[in-house]
Amino acid sequence: MKRIAFIGGGKMAEAIIKGLLGAGWAQAEEIVVSDIDRSRLEKISADYKVNTSISNREAAAQAELVLLAVKPQNLEEVLGELAETLRPGQAVISIAMGKSTMFIESLIAGEVPVIRVMPNNPAMIGRAISVISYGRFVDEKARASALGIFGCLGDVLEIEERHQDAAMAISGCGPAYFYLIAEAIADAGVKLGLHRDLALKLAVGTMLGASSMMRESGMEPARLRDMVTSPAGSTIMALEALEEAGIRAAFFKALEAAYRRAKEV
Repeated sequence: MKRIAFIGGGKMAEAIIKGLLGAGWAQAEEIVVSDIDRSRLEKISADYKVNTSISNREAAAQAELVLLAVKPQNLEEVLGELAETLRPGQAVISIAMGKSTMFIESLIAGEVPVIRVMPNNPAMIGRAISVISYGRFVDEKARASALGIFGCLGDVLEIEERHQDAAMAISGCGPAYFYLIAEAIADAGVKLGLHRDLALKLAVGTMLGASSMMRESGMEPARLRDMVTSPAGSTIMALEALEEAGIRAAFFKALEAAYRRAKEV
């Protein structure tokens, strides 16, 4: 029996496959990927030597774990297709934004373990942070499998499902916020006369160092900020400008918008 079936072969599915193979959690012959895009299947097969299928039912029927990597708006249709195939001896893992374990359970017959996970974009380089929640029928075996899979991609946090959409607004969407900030800082550097490549290297290196400082020191961001903010210095003047521009309010609005959207899908 194949260990894991990926229903959907998009970028996140590919990142997970790469992580599993790289960590030795699974062998290529234990993985099958289904997708309606034949060219996508051909690429994944060529790059990772995994099995592929254009049939979701065929892929899921032989799997111990079924990972749903489809768009939220397509999840109900896919589950309708798989409803008679899935069984309690399997476990279903969904990375579909905004779709609860209860929603998935309602479309599956029997007491199939359902796990909800939201990894993020840095999974592509093994630096993800994933949040994971469990449905009613999840046992220790299914939990351990899910933790093992997403542990191959980076850090994993187990949270109550009621917090999933709020967490998604930070970690799921968060990489885009940081990419935008890096771009904006680099643009500002260019305005000050720096070459773009230098400005971007400075921005990225500073963000990486600052994030490592927060993680490794365990100190609150406000305290770390005070360490680089001298009285009447350049940093406090820059921070004043950011506050006047409404940076905090902008992030409040951004995360609220992401949260609302997750509730709508």
